[in-house]
Amino acid sequence: MNYLIKISYLSLMLLAACFPKEDAVEPTLRIGKSVELDAGEYKNKVAFYSIDNAEVVAEASPMEWDFYIDEDVIRLNYFRSMRVAKFNDTWDKLEDTIGLDFRNLTYDVYESMTQWELAEDQIYVVDFGLDNEFKSIGLTSVRFERTNSGIKIWQNAIGSDYEVFEELVKASFYYNIRKKETLDLPTENEYDIAFGKYTDLVTIDNITQDYLIYGAIQGKTLSYEVDTPFEEVKGENFDIIRLMPEKDVIGWDWKNFNRSKNAYEIVGDKTYLISTNAGFKCKLRFVNFYNAAGQSGHTTFEYQLL
Repeated sequence: MNYLIKISYLSLMLLAACFPKEDAVEPTLRIGKSVELDAGEYKNKVAFYSIDNAEVVAEASPMEWDFYIDEDVIRLNYFRSMRVAKFNDTWDKLEDTIGLDFRNLTYDVYESMTQWELAEDQIYVVDFGLDNEFKSIGLTSVRFERTNSGIKIWQNAIGSDYEVFEELVKASFYYNIRKKETLDLPTENEYDIAFGKYTDLVTIDNITQDYLIYGAIQGKTLSYEVDTPFEEVKGENFDIIRLMPEKDVIGWDWKNFNRSKNAYEIVGDKTYLISTNAGFKCKLRFVNFYNAAGQSGHTTFEYQLL
């Protein structure tokens, strides 16, 4: 053993002797992450969260876009509670909205269409919903036509015989038809959960009707719910057969409004099992719905990889 090797060996021995055995680092489970979201002053902000990237990948106002379009789907902007009604005639016959059946497309979907999804080559009368001051944004009628390189978006004002269209050569994008603008926001493959206000069918005091609520809508993420304490859910509990593609599996009912306290309370022992866009398995729960100032809509959740 040469001199340098001896010195190195002795140095390591002395360094090791400085640490008592009881201070040895024990292996631990992978640490999860706690996330606190800011919903904006009037809960009018949408936050797109990626579990895979462990960050909010974008924030936006729901007033910025009307439709989400990718290679598979055409969707309403559900974060503005837009509604549509099918019109099964030609545009020159569309003079008013009398007799039309407007729907939010959340629970009572047309035929076999999925949530908030619009069919191609179908005329819809579109109610753009309400702005941040709860004033009506207006109406129009639209039709979507796929092309080899993108999509044509046809538009016709109610009572007009003259339709116009724009052809867009893009694969995945958000579209503001009122301004004829596309937006660069995360596609459904680029976020796992988006948080914001939307309309859903809610039953309160045995009365079922549409309510504007704050909740979580998933991208292409798959998930399911279990009534099991977060700490007790282990990797071996993950059941891929139970995973569901519905976008509102997580939804809004992880909280309840306590009338006696005039406050929201997080539902205990409600845990969500999630397969992220990248295929990672994790568990998630909600822990708060208020910020430090006591304002609701500012969600805190935590998750852990399994």
